Amino acid sequence: MPPDALRYAVLGLISSRNQGIHGYQLKHDFDELYGEFWLVNYGQMYRMLDRLERAGLISGVEQTQPGRPNRKVFHVTERGRRSLDRWLLRPPLQEPLPLRDELSVRLLFLTEARVEETLTTIRSQRVLYLQHLSRITKRRGRLEESDDQGFVASLLFRQADMRVRSDLAWLDVVEAEVQTRFARRLGDRSR
Repeated sequence: MPPDALRYAVLGLISSRNQGIHGYQLKHDFDELYGEFWLVNYGQMYRMLDRLERAGLISGVEQTQPGRPNRKVFHVTERGRRSLDRWLLRPPLQEPLPLRDELSVRLLFLTEARVEETLTTIRSQRVLYLQHLSRITKRRGRLEESDDQGFVASLLFRQADMRVRSDLAWLDVVEAEVQTRFARRLGDRSR
């Protein structure tokens, strides 16, 4: 993920809230929108809010809450809005990401002695992808029923859906190739 992506994802969410937004709600909204494919913890979120405020892209106002600690509500500044607009209109600079998932690394060191364990790992990965796909499908359905912002988020979830389905198809190919390549070894173990 390019370093500016989180900055502008947060800035974009803040700018879409005319009434302002506090950090806890911002983290919740971020997770609702991006949670299936981009994890940010509270520490990262609050550090990003501090950076955006120091840069003059957002401003925060303390808000008192009866019986609860004060919270800071953030609004985008004019400078922040201009920065976001420039970023939105700039062509993406990111090249496709290389494979960095754990399964890809494991496959690099596949040996004939561990073929059954590798097939078990591939099948376990498939289960994880299917669970992920199920969550994406549910969230996408909820977003499609919501307002105009749901339309764009739905497109992002469609992209995530397509990527997971692509990964599942790749797992099918990997499993078939491993079984073909090591068929003799697998046949010997079944006797």
